[in-house]
Amino acid sequence: MQEKIMEYLKKTENPYMLKIGDMVVNIEYSENCKKINECIRNILKQKRGRELKEE
Repeated sequence: MQEKIMEYLKKTENPYMLKIGDMVVNIEYSENCKKINECIRNILKQKRGRELKEE
């Protein structure tokens, strides 16, 4: 596992920024102690709410 991590770090310019499909994801630490799963869930809820309003 550590070898894969080191390989990834050597390949990338910024390990806190990655591209998933056509979306760029920036990762940063926060002092509010929220977990990434909670943040992603909130983003998806907001997106879903916008889609429902457009219908």
